[in-house]
Order: sequence, then structure tokens, then C-alpha cells
Amino acid sequence: MKKGKAMTFYTKTGTSTLPPMNQILIFVALTLICVIGLAFGLHTMLVGHHHTLATTREVPWGLLITPYVFFACLSTGLCMIASLGQVFGIDTFKPLVTRTVFLSLIAMAAGLLCIALEIETPWRVGFYALFSPQPFSNIWWKATIYSLFTFATICNFLLLMIGRKKIARVFATIAIVLVTVGNLNMNSDMELLGARGFWSEGYMPLYFLSLSALIGCAAILLFNWISYTFNKQSPLDQGDMALQATGRLFMVLLLGICYFTVVKIMGGFIPKFTNNPEAMALLVQGDFARNFWIGEVALTVLVPLALIAFTKGKNVRVLALAGTSCLIGAFILFYDLVIVGQLVPHYQHYDIVDIPQYYSYSPSLHEIMISIGIIFFFLAAFMFGEMLFKKIYAHDQ
Repeated sequence: MKKGKAMTFYTKTGTSTLPPMNQILIFVALTLICVIGLAFGLHTMLVGHHHTLATTREVPWGLLITPYVFFACLSTGLCMIASLGQVFGIDTFKPLVTRTVFLSLIAMAAGLLCIALEIETPWRVGFYALFSPQPFSNIWWKATIYSLFTFATICNFLLLMIGRKKIARVFATIAIVLVTVGNLNMNSDMELLGARGFWSEGYMPLYFLSLSALIGCAAILLFNWISYTFNKQSPLDQGDMALQATGRLFMVLLLGICYFTVVKIMGGFIPKFTNNPEAMALLVQGDFARNFWIGEVALTVLVPLALIAFTKGKNVRVLALAGTSCLIGAFILFYDLVIVGQLVPHYQHYDIVDIPQYYSYSPSLHEIMISIGIIFFFLAAFMFGEMLFKKIYAHDQ
């Protein structure tokens, strides 16, 4: 541990032994909603998925895949931003490392919890992954990579807590390599569903990686502001510079996502620009058009760009608002990404009798409540982390 960076422990002398009551009440409320949502997941596992989920043989992936993909990509993006300060040694981002690593860890935990509840027998995954590995399976690789990433991130976080930054950097390097490989393979998992052309676009791996970095920046802007607000502090000079640097990176990534959004729009109106024109038409000008134009275009891209441009990226509160808008829009984007491709029948072009133009899907109550439970699990874990951080140690910014 470097001189001047000694960890500060809180004791009864001069510091309250309990977090502020408002933080405790918020944590309890978040936890209660989380438990209610996850209770629906337990009920689903007890009575069977076919009784509670709205998925069908034609549309086998439903709403529950959305928070899994969202939090897995969020964890990837947060890990990427943390690595800028921890692995690549960029001083501007170093004040964000500890909280960002923790956010990355709980985001991956939320994603893995969600997919565990979506799978009817999740305990088989670990057993067969160890005792009957299949290197040619995308799902086996994804389960293995994300499990190893979670272990590496836990080690990284704990080592940061005790000041072993050099060893922590080794685990951080392992984590960023693992999670990047897993993220670049995300669209391949989706293509397994009958090789749907909607997910086989050539830009998809880069699109997933860019989206991950984008929502990672958005989460850093939002949750650091929440932390400052709860603790009634203003950002230190270093912290303020780090958030402004994140805001500038956020704006660059928004401009990059603009390009992919334009490509989607072109695919929706001009069939030759896409591998699955029926799905793109459904997304851009069909039943999902409201999701696309309000969620993917306005909330994810245009509103954050306008907010950052209006304040020149220097107002932390406005940056947090831009991050909130982007995260909400990105969740809608991932929902569209998961569902739309499945709604196009596999054999649509063969003029088979009684095959509809599009399949239909609407989330069930259990799917909605489980998704809410997962989101509030992440929020409750963040709040618990904030109370624990303030109680046990001070950040070495």
C-alpha cells in the first residue's frame, strides 16, 4: 500500500456505528421488493415453467433473458471502465475503480441469478459443466467464462479492500479478458435459436461491446451521483474529474451507437441492408416501432446526447440524468433484441399453410415480477455496498 493511501477504519469514536436511518429504510424497501419478485421465481421453479412463463415452442426465450443480457453487458461495460484506471493505469479513472469493480460484480451476480431462475433446472448447469464439459457448446463456454469472471472479480475486489493493488491488477486483467470474450460471443448464443438472421448481422459483436461500454459509463455516472447524494458530499476534485472524463467517453460512445441505430433504421426500411428484413421491419415500423423510436432512439441516444451537449458534460446531476435515460432505453433495446428475432417464423418463405406472418409474445406476471426482483436485487446490493463501504473503510481516492 502506498504512503498516504492508508485505509481509514471507522470506529465508535467520532463516527456513528450505524448507517443513516434513511439509507437503512431505503435498503429495507429495496430488499423487500426484491424478495417479493424472487418469490415468484421460486414459485415458478416449484410448479414448473410451463405453468407460469409465457414462452412457447415457437418463442422459447422471453422477458427473463432481457435482464440477464442487460446485466451481463452492464458488468462487461463496468469492468472495461474500471480497467482503464486499474489495468491500463489511466490516472483520471483511478478514483472510480473500487466502486466500479463492486458494481460490475453485483451486476454479473444479478445476471446469473436471472438466468438461473429462467432455467428450469439450474443445478444441472454446474454439475454437467464440471463432469461432462462440451467445448463445442456456446452455452458451456458462456457459463464457464462468466463463472471464472465472477471468481476473478471477487478476488480483485477483496484485494482492493486490503490494499493489495498489484495482485488485484492481475485478477483485473484476467477479468477483463474473460468478460470481453464472453461479450463478443453474446450474439452467437442467440443465433442458436434456429440461426435467426436478426442476430447474425456482421456488426453484432462490436455492437454488443459498444453497448456494454455505453451502459457501463451510464451506470457509473448515475450510481456515483447517488452515492454522493446519500452521503451528502460533493465530488472531490479527483472524483469530479473522473466523472467528467466518463461523461466525455459516454458522449463518444453515444455517437458510435448512433451509427448502429442508423444501420437498424436502414435495415427496417430497405431490406437489402439486413439479413432479416421481416424482423427489422417489425422493429422499426411494425408492432415494436414505439419501443424502437422511444426506447432505442430517444431514451438511449438522443436525450443523453442533448443533456450532455446542453451542459457541456460538466454538471454531475445532468450526467446522472443522462445515464438514467440511457439505462432505461438500453433495457428496452435489449428486450427488443431478444424478442423481435424470435417472432419471425423459421419457414416463413415456404408458404406453409397456417403459419402466421409473425408469432406473438407477451410477458406473464411471473416474468415481470421476477425481472423486477432482479433489478431490485441489484439496487439493494448497491445500497448495502454503500453502507458497508462507509462503515468499514474509506475509499483511497
